[in-house]
Formats: sequence, C-alpha cells, structure tokens
Amino acid sequence: MAIQDSKSDRDTALAEVSELHKFGYHQRLRRSMRLYSSFSLAFAEIAVTVTVFTLFAQPFQTLGGVAIWMWIPVTAGGLLIATIWGHLTARIPVTGYAYSWVSRIVNPQYGWFCGWTELAGWVMGTAGIAVAAASVFSPYFWANPTHGDIELFAAIAIILGLAANIISIKITALVNNIGASAELFGTLGLGVVVAVGLFFFGHIQGPRILFHVGSTGGGTVTMSALALAALLPIYTILGWDASADLAEETYDPRRNIPKAMRRAVLLGGICGFFLFAVYAMAIRGSVARLVGGPKNALIAVFESHFGSGAGDIIIVIAGFAMFSALLANIAAAGRVAYALGRDNMLPASGVWGNVNKTTHTPIYSLVAVGIIAELANVVSAGIVGRILAGVTVAGYGIYAFVLIGVLVSHRMGRLPAGDDGYLDMGRWLIPGAWVALTWCLLVMAMMTLPAVNHVAGEYFVYIEAVGALWFVAFLMRRLRRGEAGPGREAMTGGVDAGEVDLSN
Repeated sequence: MAIQDSKSDRDTALAEVSELHKFGYHQRLRRSMRLYSSFSLAFAEIAVTVTVFTLFAQPFQTLGGVAIWMWIPVTAGGLLIATIWGHLTARIPVTGYAYSWVSRIVNPQYGWFCGWTELAGWVMGTAGIAVAAASVFSPYFWANPTHGDIELFAAIAIILGLAANIISIKITALVNNIGASAELFGTLGLGVVVAVGLFFFGHIQGPRILFHVGSTGGGTVTMSALALAALLPIYTILGWDASADLAEETYDPRRNIPKAMRRAVLLGGICGFFLFAVYAMAIRGSVARLVGGPKNALIAVFESHFGSGAGDIIIVIAGFAMFSALLANIAAAGRVAYALGRDNMLPASGVWGNVNKTTHTPIYSLVAVGIIAELANVVSAGIVGRILAGVTVAGYGIYAFVLIGVLVSHRMGRLPAGDDGYLDMGRWLIPGAWVALTWCLLVMAMMTLPAVNHVAGEYFVYIEAVGALWFVAFLMRRLRRGEAGPGREAMTGGVDAGEVDLSN
C-alpha cells in the first residue's frame, strides 16, 4: 500500500510540474502544503483573533451592538468572491494569483496594476497585523506604551516573521497549522466557555445588546459611523486569497486551494460572529466604561468573569494566532513579488525573481517585503486603525480589479475552460462576478468616502500613482518589446527529476 501511495504521489507531482510547464515556468518552489496547510494559511490571514481582539470596542464606539449583523452580508460577499477565485485557481494554478490570472485572461498591462495593488495590499497588511499585535501586547512590556514603543514591537515582530519565512515554507506552514488550531480549539473553546457562562453570569448585557443602536460616545448614526463599525467584519473576511498566491507550493492546488479558501471564509465568518456576540453579551456593567478603559476590551470582558490569571490563557492563544497571521502575510507578499520579478515586471527583476537553491524560498523578495513593511509601520505612527483601513481598501481594490478582468475576459471570449472534477461555476460565473464587483465597490466606498476614512482613500491613490509612474516610465516599453510578461521562460526538454522531487 505504501508503495502504491508513493507512486500515486509521484504521478501527481509529475502532473503538476507538467501543468506548470504549460504556463511557461519550471518548478523552483517546494510543494509542501496539503489541504489543511492551505486552509490554515487562509484562516490565519482572515485572522479572526487579530481583528476581534484589536477592533472589538470599535462597533460600540460608533454604532452599537447592532453592528454584529453586518457579519452576515460581509461573510456572504466573501464566500461569493472565494468561489470565483476557486473557479480561476482550478484553471490557472500559478503563484501570484491576481497578476498571473489577469495577465493571461486580459493582458499583461492590466495584469501589472492587479499585481502591483495586490503586492501593496499584502505589504500594508504585514505592517497592519504587526501594529495590531503591538497594540494588544505592548502594554505587557511597557506600562504606558507610546507610538514609538508600538512601532518598535511591530518592527521586531516583522523581523521574526521574515526570518521564519526565509528559512523554509515548511516552518511557515507548521506555525500556521498551530495558529489555526489555536484559534479553532483555543479562542473558540474559550468562547464556548463564555457562552455557557452566560446562563450563570450576573449583571451582564445579555442578548439585548445585539440589537442596541447608539454609540458609547452618544453620537448620531452617520455613514462614517456605519463605515467604522463595519471595519471589524470587513477587515476580518480579507486575506483568505493568500492560499491562491502559494499555488506552486501546494499539493494538488486546483483541488485543494478552492476548498481551503471557501472553508476559511465560511468558518471565519461564523467564528467572528460567534465571538463578537458571546463577548458582547458577557459585558458586565457599563459598555462605555469597558470600551473606554485602559485594557483591551475583549480581554477585560474575559477577566471580569474568570479573573486576571485566566486572561493570560487568552493572551497566549492570541499571540500564536497573530504571529501565524503575520507569517502568512509575509509569505503571500513575497510570492507576489517573486511572480512579478520572474516576469521582469519590477525594477531589478532578476533579484526579485531569484529562488534560493537551498531553502527553495524567494529570499530577496521576502527581505524587500520586510523592509517595505517596516517603512509602512513607521508611516502608520503606531495607529492601527489608520493602516487597517488602508489595507481594507487595497484588499477590496484588488478583488475589484480581478472581477473586472473576469468580466472583460468573458466579453473577449478568453476565459479558459475547466477540466472535469474541478470547481466550475458554469453559467453562474458572470452573474456572480457582477454581484461580487458591486459588493467590492460598496465596501471601497464605505472605506473611503466618509471624512474619517479619507486617509485610507489617499493611501490607495498613492499606491496606484506609484504603480502608474513605473508603468509609464519603464514597464510599458518592456511589455511592448516582449521583454516582460508571463510565461517568457523557454521550456525546453522534459520534466527534470529535481522538479518532481520539489513537488513530491
């Protein structure tokens, strides 16, 4: 039986390398991620613990407990986009999904802007998670942490995440597996304990808080308040597409990645809704006093019922989850940079597109991502809401870019056909793309139009301006001369044994 399994794995590896050759690439990255690792990567990116811990107080400060019901449309919208992404992954299982997909189904010119926006989003996300973790944990290292202290904590976290990614994708996958398990069985387990306790706790808010409208500050419900309250679920159901970015490091990616993304979105939405509801109902006494206090609001709720010692448990679990999310962000950003580099789409592309022969990781791309993330950390001035809003706009911006690419490609008759046995939306693809695009544009409007969110819109404009400047000044000519773009690598001869070993 073991011999048959080994032969089956090798046959699958050979098929995957041959498939990659069709897109014009050799197998240089190591395929070491199976279904659970791919799911863990996506679930770590969704980062339920990161967002609920960081932003738990925000809905109460802006809209009230009724904001919980926003989780339902946000999760439904994310699940629709993830299904479309699965449809595309089953046809083009290549690293750097947005750039790789759109460059082939539309053109490399449009693909550049998709890839550039995605790269910027992942880099900002790396800084965002590091700053979020610093905001939660820095009070345990400094009595009254300043913005500078938070920046320092975030910088150290980025360096540690970068080191793990450079050493091996196996380490990243292992930590993400641990982080996902910590969230599923740790954070959620404690949530279940609190849920049971609701029947015994005294002086709590109870179910009525889930229907309460009104901020703790007494302000009126405005579009700005609605947008800020929605940031929690919107930022949570984001980043699950990291699985697609590591397609060339995933075993049987056309089957495993679509499953991983959809499961991560669905479970992330359910977990986020559950945790917010349970901890909101468990708030003891004044909501305004809790969210305005010096301690993290969610931890304060837990400790109010189980004591300060019990709070250490949830802090440890949150630490694992946040670090795994940081690792996943760096991994995804590094792969997008690598994909753009190997196709000569970036300055000094030979460096970006290099894969170390020992670790089989794109070390230079990862280092560059770490450096840029450190700069974004400094620019954020330690204010987590500022950078999270920017990440949200960039994230939904890339979703919108790809969905527009799907609609344009359909009109041009260039959408590739799928193979039997893989996800296929059939006639529902185009109607689904229109609905998903409408949803993305609505989210982007909520995250940019209110005055309080203008900074997020400004970040997005700056990102696109830099991408456009590079395109006009240099890249456009490269593409016109055929010196850049996907699949330029000459595929001569058959499959090398070393390539199969990397995929086995």
